[in-house]
Amino acid sequence: MGTVIGGSGTLGTKPVLVRAAGPSLGAFGVGGTLGDPNLEFFADSTKIGENNDWGGTNVISNAFAAVGAFPYNALTSKDAALFSPAIAPGSYSIRVTGNSGTTGTVIAELYDSTPINAFTTTSPRFVNVSALKQIGSGFTVGFVIGGATPCTVLVRAVGPGLAAVGVASGFAANPRLVLFAGSNRIQENDDWGGTTALTAAMTQVGAFAIPPASKDASLLATLQPGSYSVQVSAPTGTVGLVIAEVYVLP
Repeated sequence: MGTVIGGSGTLGTKPVLVRAAGPSLGAFGVGGTLGDPNLEFFADSTKIGENNDWGGTNVISNAFAAVGAFPYNALTSKDAALFSPAIAPGSYSIRVTGNSGTTGTVIAELYDSTPINAFTTTSPRFVNVSALKQIGSGFTVGFVIGGATPCTVLVRAVGPGLAAVGVASGFAANPRLVLFAGSNRIQENDDWGGTTALTAAMTQVGAFAIPPASKDASLLATLQPGSYSVQVSAPTGTVGLVIAEVYVLP
């Protein structure tokens, strides 16, 4: 996963909670979970934190409760988590792997831990969030819009456009995205078409450029505060890297 913290006119640092839940997903009926995820946290290319087993500490448990994250199923579970109380503005990434080469289903989560009553117009915010993954049978990215006013977001699922950032091969050639509010499908896109509105939005948020005729997917949506998810897929049998991105327009 990746994120940029900051935003025009913001100051100071931000508390951030990062999690990689595997075994605890079993409580929600998820099978085939990753038994022992490992979590690494980077500022640009510098590793600033790592966790294997979260350890059930009071600090981490309190951080879960503060943001409304589901509790892990045991203090000794093999799930991973990191809490950083003061993250400076900048670009960050989170890498999740299975210990000893293990595989399985895992949810990677990134929470803004700023208390609601401490938010101001100058509080640093998540300017964007992203997930880079081998598409296989598809994957889902979720996000929550806080506050009390609507927010316009740019959502992208980029496969062939990754060539612009040095991925010469191994990307999914034709990704598709569907945006949901809860279980309601509200918007979707297959090929973005190089429209003026989308091109302008990409420039505005500083997203890397993708060719107008590429098979990448993108859409703009103005959303009320709430929970949303983006399903990323590709034609049956397709494999390859895709980056799913959500940008907040200023």
